[in-house]
Amino acid sequence: MSFNFSTSLNYDLYRFAKIDSTNGHLMKLADQGFPEGTVVVADEQFAGRGRFGRRWESEPLSNLLFSLLLRPVFLERDEIFILTFSAAVAVAEALEEVAHVKPELKWPNDVLIGGKKICGTLLETNFENDTLRYVVLGIGLNVNQKVFPPELNTKATSIAAVKGKEFDRDEILSAILNRFGKIYDSLRQRNFYEIMKRWREKTAMIGRNVRVDMAGRIFDGICDDVTDYGAIVIKTVEGLKEFTAGEITLMEG
Repeated sequence: MSFNFSTSLNYDLYRFAKIDSTNGHLMKLADQGFPEGTVVVADEQFAGRGRFGRRWESEPLSNLLFSLLLRPVFLERDEIFILTFSAAVAVAEALEEVAHVKPELKWPNDVLIGGKKICGTLLETNFENDTLRYVVLGIGLNVNQKVFPPELNTKATSIAAVKGKEFDRDEILSAILNRFGKIYDSLRQRNFYEIMKRWREKTAMIGRNVRVDMAGRIFDGICDDVTDYGAIVIKTVEGLKEFTAGEITLMEG
């Protein structure tokens, strides 16, 4: 299919049948000077990765696996977090448009449907001294996968599993890139509050019991808020605590 985008972010797509990692390959292209907007798409990855170095499992020829190169010179180091939230919003809004589902966003980088993970993002940065050279934004979205490993059966799902039919991966890719491009234009205008507002409107975390794992230090409490600068606020027995890193688990009850 042809891609028509109405944003100032000029996309240039490179497709692979099989690749080690879209993020890894795109970082090599970035080091060679490829421009902002370069996108690497793969039908299959044999070394895909997620947060905390975890392996990203994906059934071949079923899902949407891609990475986008950005060179956001307009962002300060402590503002790069907004790209993770922007990607989640773009995916959620694109799925609402194309698949007519109601995604929920989980801090900081997951998209869920019915409490099960359907998409994750991985943001990797490259600095030279204190100057940002580039950002690679990786997105893995379960589109048409029908069977998941036993350990993921209760944790993961796909659009096809939810809707009972298969979807055109290119149509979804086009919708996500178009949404993200418009959000990126908004970020250039410093409209961070608007992006975080849209993120909060789609999260189901506020008021939920959560557990934060900070490299083995565990904090339990109730999610009170997610701030405009991307921190999650947890109401614990010791009072309100803010976290900008860590792994979040949604608890029952």
